[in-house]
Amino acid sequence: SVARPQGPLIWFHTGHDRHALAVRELAHRLRQERDDLTFLLTTSTEKKRRKSQDYLKSRYVPDENLPAVRRFLGHWRPDIAVWTETDLRPALITDAARRHIPLFMLDARTATPAVPSRWWRGVSGSILSRFQHVVTGDEKSAAALKRLGADPSSLEVSGFLEEGTGALPCNEADRDALAHRLGGRPVWLAAGIDPSELQPVTEALQHAQRRAHRLLLILHPKLPEHGRAWREMLHADGYGVALRSAGEEPGADTQIYIADTADEAGLWYRLAPISFLGQSLVPGGGVNPFEAAALGSAIMHGPNTRNFRRAYAALDAAGATRLVRNSDDLAAEVERLLSPDVAATMAHEAWKVSSSGAEVTDRAIDLILTKLDELSV
Repeated sequence: SVARPQGPLIWFHTGHDRHALAVRELAHRLRQERDDLTFLLTTSTEKKRRKSQDYLKSRYVPDENLPAVRRFLGHWRPDIAVWTETDLRPALITDAARRHIPLFMLDARTATPAVPSRWWRGVSGSILSRFQHVVTGDEKSAAALKRLGADPSSLEVSGFLEEGTGALPCNEADRDALAHRLGGRPVWLAAGIDPSELQPVTEALQHAQRRAHRLLLILHPKLPEHGRAWREMLHADGYGVALRSAGEEPGADTQIYIADTADEAGLWYRLAPISFLGQSLVPGGGVNPFEAAALGSAIMHGPNTRNFRRAYAALDAAGATRLVRNSDDLAAEVERLLSPDVAATMAHEAWKVSSSGAEVTDRAIDLILTKLDELSV
């Protein structure tokens, strides 16, 4: 029902969707290198399949039978196939190899069949041999793959692919001008806020201002069109409010700066050493925490973060986040993180987690772009 995009197409298969976020970041990085690339992402877990984007189509993997496999590969005609989980599918892999589609595997751990059978160990070596390059995270995984028949000359140990994100861009002139205008005022950001989170966020601001009366809240709505209505409502409640989309700038009496413009999240994360990530006090699923982590912002969030569960779990394990459940919790954490030492320690741990997969991502980009260059000769 969806036409194959024009130009080179990279196909990622993430098995049980464990690496969907990491793969989307990899696709984004590849697009920065070559804007003619498009991507196909397949998963074997239908309920976890994420929405498609202009340059990334998300689909359920075909059934393990030749007619379905042939229809799939005949329609999409990928230039390169990249497995990011060892969810091996003999029919799909064999037919892709027959069509001379280069096959790579990232984050290889223990190879498992899509449909378990007694003859698996006998064919695993044949299936693994179809991959031109297998990147695994540690020597233990490499040894297990060799026992299953992987070609040692195709194996490379360089680390596991991790969720993460590159630093979001921003206009540096705008950043410098706003930083100068704020003049050292304490700042915190509420990012991706759902309308039902507006009250607990503003209540937290009121509490935190008792300790830091010059505290500025940068309020970033989930939908930019909420900005003007929120300004009118907050102004009626007695707050000093400025609206980004109206060309207004925060003044000395501004308590809330509504950042209701698109594609400026990188600016707000750079200005705010503390960020509350919204859509998490409500059943919204949260926002990507690595966007804040990559830019040195200490993170607070609510309990509903299912869309990025693994990312939040990794950051929590590193002590890089604070969980809040209501406005009182949020106010207490804002006050605690106004201490620069505390916020800086958290932000540093968050940055380490967000950048942990950078080496493997860089290696994957090199492999894919090099192979594309070879194919174009």
